[in-house]
Amino acid sequence: MYLKRFADSKQRLVMVSRDQTKRLPGQHIKTVCAQTDYYSVETDNGQSQEVEKLLSLIEGEANTAIERMLNGKFPPSTADRKAVALFIGFQCLRGDETRQMFEEVGDALLKLMPANMPSEAITEEFRKREGRESNEIEIEAPTFILNNLDKVSAKPHQNDIIRSMLQIAPEVADIMLQRRWFLGDHGEPCLLTSDTPVVSWSKPTSADAHYRRGWRNADEIQMPLSPRYSLCLVWDERFKERMIPFERERGLSIAVGLNQLVAHRARRWIFHHPDTDPLKGITLDPVEPVIKAR
Repeated sequence: MYLKRFADSKQRLVMVSRDQTKRLPGQHIKTVCAQTDYYSVETDNGQSQEVEKLLSLIEGEANTAIERMLNGKFPPSTADRKAVALFIGFQCLRGDETRQMFEEVGDALLKLMPANMPSEAITEEFRKREGRESNEIEIEAPTFILNNLDKVSAKPHQNDIIRSMLQIAPEVADIMLQRRWFLGDHGEPCLLTSDTPVVSWSKPTSADAHYRRGWRNADEIQMPLSPRYSLCLVWDERFKERMIPFERERGLSIAVGLNQLVAHRARRWIFHHPDTDPLKGITLDPVEPVIKAR
């Protein structure tokens, strides 16, 4: 539903790969980014698609709220604000970037445990977790991991990843609700979006070399809502929430910066309306690692 506003009357849009080597015009919104069982959960009764249904419901309610915002109901009502904030919260966590982060953290923790636990503690932990004594192979597994760190990797169970998403997304939504909102009218269709449409921006400071700003402490959270309109959430309490009609030159200038951010944050695909070319003149650096070594 979100992508529908970036599509033409036949619900087609242009897909561009993150490395900019593939440009696929005429892609129907129902087929782009389709990933089977990406949000499925294993239960005692088999695979459950209830999370997928929940995400569709959240997106549907947000879509209705966004349409009202774009049609003049801004600032939004309390109900519409909550619907959009929750949608943003899940957009921040439901994609490939977050999943990769969970996997990298899980892998690192697995490799740290054998190095910091005596064998007796490992055996006891196994007994508590599995409810039985470990066999010889299971006892030797931590030592094998420790001696072959470059050959071993571990991924959290998909249920754990989805559980974390469901727990954290509402907390991110609360952060969005605390910010001041404004709606930017760029004057004409000039915005793109991507598989990671919510981006953060902060005025550069010397401290940025030592830490990465997140959803809570970034100066601005931005998201393109359509080829013409963008949403910006700020902390400045002096700001009066309203729709800002940018002058054409300024609107296009701001759009270039937002397009650069959204395209850069994409993990796999960038999307735009078939009648526009918002990637023109933009060359992207390779995708950054999710977790950077300092």
